[in-house]
Amino acid sequence: MHSADYPMVVTGKYAVGDSAFTAHIADEDGLAAFLTGITRSPVATSAVRMFLTPQGYRPVKPLPIELPPSALYFDVDQGHQVAAAGLLVATVDGKSRQWRTSGDAWIDGVALAQDPHNPDFTSFPPESFITVDQLRDAVFAWAFGDVMPAPAAIWRPASAWDVRWPVGSGL
Repeated sequence: MHSADYPMVVTGKYAVGDSAFTAHIADEDGLAAFLTGITRSPVATSAVRMFLTPQGYRPVKPLPIELPPSALYFDVDQGHQVAAAGLLVATVDGKSRQWRTSGDAWIDGVALAQDPHNPDFTSFPPESFITVDQLRDAVFAWAFGDVMPAPAAIWRPASAWDVRWPVGSGL
């Protein structure tokens, strides 16, 4: 996925209350700091949207939404240290493939959202819950690895109905 010809850029977006944060992540240290801020936040954060795009990437048309090479959405319950993620990859033939995490870390009463704009209507199913450590490994492998889906987590293929990518969300 990464090469000298097409250096990839990682960005991440999330909110805490009415405050929105965007990060442009240049290296593994930056990603570690970004993830630590989210997973150890003393207050709940929104679902996180991350994008992996070639340096200088700009969508060709505003509508319909052109997909970046890859998007990763995840949510974390900081108190219980569980997470779930959805992964979207645009292929060179203009199609997309998507997955969501598969795990057994579900905790009764914990809900994790796919869409930060509609958290009450877009919960990850219980079989998508993984530990925060598994999430960190998966995000690092996604951001700086060469294989999709990142092999650091167990992923199951997902349909558009399984992973709800928000319309107008920066995809």
